[in-house]
Amino acid sequence: MTDFPTVSERVTQESIDAYAKISGDFNPLHVDPVAAAASEFGGTIAHGPIALHPFFRAATEWLGTDALPAGSEVKVTYRAPTRPGDELTVRLGELGTAEDGRTELAAECVTQAGTAVVSITALLPAPAAG
Repeated sequence: MTDFPTVSERVTQESIDAYAKISGDFNPLHVDPVAAAASEFGGTIAHGPIALHPFFRAATEWLGTDALPAGSEVKVTYRAPTRPGDELTVRLGELGTAEDGRTELAAECVTQAGTAVVSITALLPAPAAG
């Protein structure tokens, strides 16, 4: 079994704006610096799925696929906001085998300061030997 890759991704306001265009989610917390500055967050924050990008990139690279295959299960807990300028890195916590043969894993996406912004538990088909 190959090692679970380490993937990092920098979040920018441009990537947040691009996600807003793709998703249609133009919540001012994400795209309006003035409105977001007046919020409890004190500035814009990324859409939740942006915080998952490093995990999905690492998981698909590990599996050797373009997307998670059928039978994958992913559970997410958001822990902290992701802000423009954050460098998110996926960090694997635990790796094991479920009774049905799928791979069980726990991971986090953390900022450059070590703050976990999202925790992930997943059941994935076992990766191809490599």
